[in-house]
Amino acid sequence: MNTVESFTVAQLLPHEGRMLLLEEVLARTDDFIRTALTIRADSVLCDGVAGVPAWVGMEYMAQTACAYCGVEEARAGRPASVSLLLGSRSYTARVPVFPIGTRLIINADLLVRGDDNLVVFRCSIRDAADDAELACGDIKAIRPTNLPELIAEQLRG
Repeated sequence: MNTVESFTVAQLLPHEGRMLLLEEVLARTDDFIRTALTIRADSVLCDGVAGVPAWVGMEYMAQTACAYCGVEEARAGRPASVSLLLGSRSYTARVPVFPIGTRLIINADLLVRGDDNLVVFRCSIRDAADDAELACGDIKAIRPTNLPELIAEQLRG
């Protein structure tokens, strides 16, 4: 499995098992991250015939954004923590499905990073074979430092 520095994707994301959708982190700078995965017949949400519905691309983008912050946590010797997807502005898919056998490259450019761990990324999903853009959109997410408190507060109403 490819790494950024010496970190695997599993070290950078809090996801486990089949919900760990990304396969590789290809590059990461202070304001950018690039990840990759290949669509297979047994990929999560794949119909086994045509491929994975393009709306799943939003989750590929969200996991890419989460991996960006995961690098910082891994560098500090901490496990990856949960990020919450707040939404996406203008997610556009140019294809209805990501076909089986397609290697996807997910690029995420950091646009905003707040002191409250709010991040906004401009993302694109490209076909590795011909660099065609298959989907694009902005991802907004937050990595709360007090997630258990936040959940308890929401449950109390």
